[in-house]
Amino acid sequence: MDAVGQARRLIDYRPGHPVISLYMNLDPERFATPPARASQIRSLVDQARRDLEAQVGLTHDDLVTLRADIQRIDEFLSSTQAPFKGARALAVFCSGQAGLFEVLQLSRPTEARVVIGPAPFVEPLVPALEARRWLVALVSRREGRVLEGPADGLREGARLEDFVRGKHEQGGWSQANYERSIEKDTEDHLRRVAEAVNRLWRTERFHRLAVGGPSEIVPRLEAHLAGDVRPNLIAERVAVDLSSAGEEQIRRAVAKLVAEDEKRTEREALDRLEAGIGSGGRGAGGPHDTVMALNERRVEILMLEPGKDLRGFRCPACGLLALESDGHCPADGSEMEEFDHLTEAVVEAALAQGGEVMVVHHYPDLGPLQGIGAVLRF
Repeated sequence: MDAVGQARRLIDYRPGHPVISLYMNLDPERFATPPARASQIRSLVDQARRDLEAQVGLTHDDLVTLRADIQRIDEFLSSTQAPFKGARALAVFCSGQAGLFEVLQLSRPTEARVVIGPAPFVEPLVPALEARRWLVALVSRREGRVLEGPADGLREGARLEDFVRGKHEQGGWSQANYERSIEKDTEDHLRRVAEAVNRLWRTERFHRLAVGGPSEIVPRLEAHLAGDVRPNLIAERVAVDLSSAGEEQIRRAVAKLVAEDEKRTEREALDRLEAGIGSGGRGAGGPHDTVMALNERRVEILMLEPGKDLRGFRCPACGLLALESDGHCPADGSEMEEFDHLTEAVVEAALAQGGEVMVVHHYPDLGPLQGIGAVLRF
């Protein structure tokens, strides 16, 4: 199961026993060395022990098992088993009583934290849910590479190197016949690359399709894409010459394209939010109005600013959320439960009603709205 599938399953997981959720930051600029990681592990484990002893309402069995869970996490992260390589953050979820021990590699750095609660703390997993899967085709006259996966984890889906004649191979051919042969070789090569793209797009789930290569070659590749595939192309092209580019240059070129796509997607959603709030229609701004829209199951896109959070209340019976409470649910009279992380609760509520969750990284528009807003379905 990929990271997105694991994240969605954990969001819905309610084991009936306390769960320790630990997030370890593996930002290479800060935690690239073993001593730096060891210091962070010690800090997180010490924090978990302090938080556990401060918990109220736990049974003796809960306390004993959770202490063992913390020790298990400590031993795992301090061992050679911990999958630090290739990750920008690590999430560990542990509940001995529920038979849960799960580790996820995250593709973006996240704040180091530990949370003990009735369910996995999943708010930092939102970037995994946001991650779009890309299909990228890079071509030259002789080569073709098809890359697939999330933007920061692209892998080779296909690599094609076809025989296309060069000038030194003309031999006794007439100039006209020789040039036609070169063009046919090139066209056959581009057709094969396009067929690989068409096949992958139809058999796997992708959100974006991009191509790159010489300006005189790329339109010919696009012409061979199937009618149901071509409309998914983004307008920008990957600025890379496959015949001379190394892996790092390709990575940087794709990363630049992805960043521009993220900014454009955020801007479009923020413009929809502003228009919806301004017209009093399909937009909710600020914690109060956004929570109300979630309770009414109207949210299409929940938008969050990184690092913002509030306390709140939730009805254990119907799931209604509130920023304030007199102690009882206004819908069914059940006793409301107070929680520390509103962001966690609104993410769960949005996903439960089929909404999208977007963390806005590139624009400050959510600041005046206390870091939260929503585009509404109706």
